[in-house]
Amino acid sequence: MNTISMMDYIGTFAFALSGAYLAIQYELDIFGIFVCAFTTACGGGITRDVVMNVGVPRFFSSYTTIYIVLFASFLAMITKSEKWNKLMLTADAIGLAVFAIDTGVRGLESGFNLPQLIFASVITAVGGGVIRDIFLQRVPMVLRKEVYASAALAGAIVLWFIYPITTPVVATYLSLAVVFGIRMWSVYKKIDLPVIHPDSGSTA
Repeated sequence: MNTISMMDYIGTFAFALSGAYLAIQYELDIFGIFVCAFTTACGGGITRDVVMNVGVPRFFSSYTTIYIVLFASFLAMITKSEKWNKLMLTADAIGLAVFAIDTGVRGLESGFNLPQLIFASVITAVGGGVIRDIFLQRVPMVLRKEVYASAALAGAIVLWFIYPITTPVVATYLSLAVVFGIRMWSVYKKIDLPVIHPDSGSTA
């Protein structure tokens, strides 16, 4: 199994776990937990395969992916506790990093230029989460003040610049560390992007 395949499976597991934990927080039933896990884990990958024009998305022909999502869902149901929030945030950050950089590596191998690489990496990293949030009727995380898509953006740019000057493995893991580090650092330091508030003091 090559590094890309491993990254794909790790990202799928991490996003499925985070989606299942979020579904538990929203008190969804068992079916809802599975739907949320599948959506979070596979939405971005399906979007990636469509964007990169690889034909039928691999999710639809991969039993391994289905087993991984089912396992992550059951694990979330078994391990649910008061610490679910930290577990969900960590799992989500891992999935964000893996899917962004996984797609970035694929893009470089396919000859993508920088704008193509950034678009494919970011849309893959946040796609599943956006669909999940729409299902849960909340504003998608990527559109809120949290440092989320911008972490994937930073990792994609780092990958673009260091990939030609070092080994693929080193470039991959350094870029993964950038995305994961920025996301977790912003969460624990409570660093957000600026928000423009409407002026409510004016009158007609």
